[in-house]
Amino acid sequence: MKVKKFYGANNHEVMSKVKRELGLNAVILHQRKIKPKGMFGFMKKSMIEVVAAIEEVEKNVEKPNVRDKSINMAKIQEYKLREKTELKSKDTELKKEIDDIKFMLGNVTNQIQNINLPTKDTDMDNKKDSYIYNILLKNEVDEELISEILSNNESLYSKDIEEIKGFLTKAIPDSIDNKNINSSSKIMFFVGPTGVGKTTTIAKIAAKYSLEKGLDVGLISSDTYRIAAVEQLKVYSDILNIPLEVIYSPKEIHNALDNLNNKDVIMIDTAGRSHKNNKHVEELNSLLNEVGEKSVYLVVSSTTKFSDLKDILSVYSFIDNYKIIFTKVDEVSTYGPILNIAIKYPEYISYITNGQSVPDDIEVLTSNIILDMLLKEI
Repeated sequence: MKVKKFYGANNHEVMSKVKRELGLNAVILHQRKIKPKGMFGFMKKSMIEVVAAIEEVEKNVEKPNVRDKSINMAKIQEYKLREKTELKSKDTELKKEIDDIKFMLGNVTNQIQNINLPTKDTDMDNKKDSYIYNILLKNEVDEELISEILSNNESLYSKDIEEIKGFLTKAIPDSIDNKNINSSSKIMFFVGPTGVGKTTTIAKIAAKYSLEKGLDVGLISSDTYRIAAVEQLKVYSDILNIPLEVIYSPKEIHNALDNLNNKDVIMIDTAGRSHKNNKHVEELNSLLNEVGEKSVYLVVSSTTKFSDLKDILSVYSFIDNYKIIFTKVDEVSTYGPILNIAIKYPEYISYITNGQSVPDDIEVLTSNIILDMLLKEI
């Protein structure tokens, strides 16, 4: 028996193919409507598949008459062998057809089972339509961090401000509010890149320690690269009646500390250093190594891109247990970099500054302040 599949756009077309190739005696074994195979098969029109068969006629093969004694036994054996071979060939062809049908049915089953099962990418694409995702993205929060934050969000599509605020509160580590940002040492170093407002920040903290906490404060400036920096700190020291020492090399720090030994707190302003300049970083390291027990505050601008901020933190990683102060919060409209650091490194966070007023425009960064930043325009 010869079995073969035929395909056509409609029943008339496929039947014409069957008759043309197998003849009018062909038998239809199976008929169904299918979609074309391939990546874009679902976009094409359905086709008709027909499995047809026909009994093959023996071609010029004369069946020997076994009753005729004159028939040579060799011819009988030849006929039986030919008959066995043909049957085996038909069985093989039929088995292949059956295997093909099983394979197609298996593919259909798998496609049905996979319908509406979202992948991770699909799941994240859905989240990108959510209100909270766009709030975080608008604030330039790191996308990898957004994915982590939203992974356990049960109210992803809510627009209720209290519900969103409640979820974000859970996303911010408790250690931000439960840390002690006060200096653990009498000596406080302030380091960081140029132009971040380091000198003004020192003046604000010095004023708070002196006026609000009643502590006796002393100042040291090592920023002799900029005359204006020394003069600026000198103005603040005169207004606050706080003594100021100026040093020009790391070794001079010891004499300056001796002169201010009777003070409760000594704050040291260092020169602004580019995190991309190895020589500058080594000079800073040399100064810090002159003093044993100390607290270090890394001052960075809120206008710094998160990619640059990560580089800065990496360069300053040689300093143990430093705290971060974000300045110029009043100059930015997005607060993603602050949230990125607050979630990834909550133990680093200390103050933020939001203006030039001394000593008013500085406060401890808390989870409530971060939430107010993120939800500012809602």
